[in-house]
Amino acid sequence: MKNKITFLSLVLLIFIGCSSEETSTEENTVNNEQGELIISKGLGKTSEIFVSNWNKLVSSIAEDEQTKDFFSMNPDEVKWTSLDKDTLYYEFGNLENPQNIFVINLKVDKENNSVTQIEFFAPTSKDEINSQQSKLFFLIVIALSDETLEKEDRENILNNLGLYEELSNPKQLAGSVTKNNVRYILEPLIENNLLFGLNLYTSLVGTTNT
Repeated sequence: MKNKITFLSLVLLIFIGCSSEETSTEENTVNNEQGELIISKGLGKTSEIFVSNWNKLVSSIAEDEQTKDFFSMNPDEVKWTSLDKDTLYYEFGNLENPQNIFVINLKVDKENNSVTQIEFFAPTSKDEINSQQSKLFFLIVIALSDETLEKEDRENILNNLGLYEELSNPKQLAGSVTKNNVRYILEPLIENNLLFGLNLYTSLVGTTNT
């Protein structure tokens, strides 16, 4: 248990703390002690490219197969939410433990199959591993939304969304940030005054939001 927490902390440090040296419109590659961190855009790309770029990033930060399997997306398990085929979804985690299931929804433009909006659900608990998993998932979503962001940008987005704040009222854990024509929205999910999850939305400015 302790080793897993330490590793996730290290991954978060590398991911948040890295800064880009070369930036292009398609891919941002960062050198660090663990190797190359490959960040390629997913928002605005086809769903197939999104999944591929997501898995490339996970592979570049995961040091063991267990971590890689947990955070990766199996292309064969990415499903449509309805017959309308405008939203794809994927579930991460142990399906036998519904309290620790992370879910990503991808809004898809039917005309060109491009991903116009990302919705990511993260369950909340007092468990430290769950908290670090949520932060890492959110960082991956932010990176796939805008590959040009540097470490300060990613940190500022999370800070401005209120993710790092300690609040007595969970309803205050919400925020909206727009940067580089990408909008980020954090929404708390509350039942009986208890926070049970967080939704992170990212979308290209001008597309439909929640």
